[in-house]
Amino acid sequence: MFRLVKVSLALVVVLSVALVVSMGLTILTYVRLTAEKPIAKMYFEQVGEDVFAAHLVSDDPGVSGTYEILGDQWRIDAEFIKLKPWANIIGMDARYQLVRFEGRYRDTDKQNTGPYRAYDLGAGDALDLANYLAEWNFLIDAEYGSSTFTGIEEDVVYTVFRTQSGVIVRSEAMPDPIGYEPTMLDQIQGWVSGD
Repeated sequence: MFRLVKVSLALVVVLSVALVVSMGLTILTYVRLTAEKPIAKMYFEQVGEDVFAAHLVSDDPGVSGTYEILGDQWRIDAEFIKLKPWANIIGMDARYQLVRFEGRYRDTDKQNTGPYRAYDLGAGDALDLANYLAEWNFLIDAEYGSSTFTGIEEDVVYTVFRTQSGVIVRSEAMPDPIGYEPTMLDQIQGWVSGD
């Protein structure tokens, strides 16, 4: 009887460890397949009707700067290399190269007839890596262009992220300038609005 209890207890321990390992691997898989990395930040200042100064910052070489954007929206494009899911799980990340930054209009008539300006962005290594990995193409799932765009708002900071399958953007209210001291009127307005 004691032997049966020992074997049962050992089986429970082994199954418990297997369950914990399985849960850990599931969490690791989720984290790796949904990994995001911020690759650029920007904010806009209006300088004319449908004309904005875009202040773009990125660690990618040749991307950071101030650009004149025409339109009421902005768009950033990237060449993208998506890796196989198992490559992401073992720690490899998708590769990208930011290639274009431009303004655009919500209204297609304005887009087709209005002034237009686009900028080439820095020289990355995504395509060089794809050529280098050509013989290792079992790692690469797809090569394609990825783009994200949104409307332009002042007093908003936009952050562009590289995911494992493309680029996305998130926005947040621009923080108060350094040294900003709210006035009593600002405090009352914040209290009334619930901020």
